[in-house]
Amino acid sequence: MLEESSGILTIKLVSQVMSGVDDVSVVRFATAEDRIVVTTETGINHRKFRICTHPGIIVLCGKHRHEAIQAETFKKFMLSGHRKKAVHAVIFLSQDQARVKTLDSEETIPLV
Repeated sequence: MLEESSGILTIKLVSQVMSGVDDVSVVRFATAEDRIVVTTETGINHRKFRICTHPGIIVLCGKHRHEAIQAETFKKFMLSGHRKKAVHAVIFLSQDQARVKTLDSEETIPLV
């Protein structure tokens, strides 16, 4: 769920096990609940879901697939000052960068 108070975006994470569920159902659920999809499924066909028709998609990708490394990557992004860019966008996170695709632009943000 997305909430904004005093200009600060808070992303509420709720553990949802949706393993084996098709991408359309996952995005439909996230949209109905106003949640950003966070996935390690690099095969998600993000082009199927037009930007601005869903709350956002964050894909944890990169060569390191260990959960601890992915958690650290996600944490770096959340603390980077750029997490608000996840709203109505598709973001690809790797260990050292976030590639942000919006409706009309694309940018790469270094994660330090």
